[in-house]
Amino acid sequence: MGLISRAGASAALVAMIGAVLLGCGGGSVADADAPDPTRRAPAPANPFCAAAQANLEAIRPLNGLVAQGQVPRDELANTVAAVRRAGQDMVFAAPDDIRSDVERTVQALDMQLDVLVENGGDQTALSRDTDLVNRLNSPEFVGAGERVRAYVERNCTGATSTRR
Repeated sequence: MGLISRAGASAALVAMIGAVLLGCGGGSVADADAPDPTRRAPAPANPFCAAAQANLEAIRPLNGLVAQGQVPRDELANTVAAVRRAGQDMVFAAPDDIRSDVERTVQALDMQLDVLVENGGDQTALSRDTDLVNRLNSPEFVGAGERVRAYVERNCTGATSTRR
């Protein structure tokens, strides 16, 4: 169980939640028009999958914002608030069998957001915070992320379009 690298920490926001959600997607936009021979009807709407997609969409602007470097405090605060709301929506929509894992995954994201806010959006602060890195690499957080990812891959495939 090694520490996340600086490059890994820079993408840590995506790694904790975004990577969990990569299984949600059904392919590229071009694939959306092609018929899926394995499915006769569209997948039923799943509130958790919708919340997971919304969470991913909230994280994308934050990743772009912190990649710019100097982040205006108001813009950082507003973007972080949107990510936190989306994370809470994901927790509220989580099925009982994975709710605690979703809570843990959102907690990991919140810890990273706290470090970003405390450091004015400096994404390198994520890798400098050894307590954070050690906690994110702990079996409890890694396991929760893996279980949420597996759930999403099993239940949200085709329901949203997050796959790149």
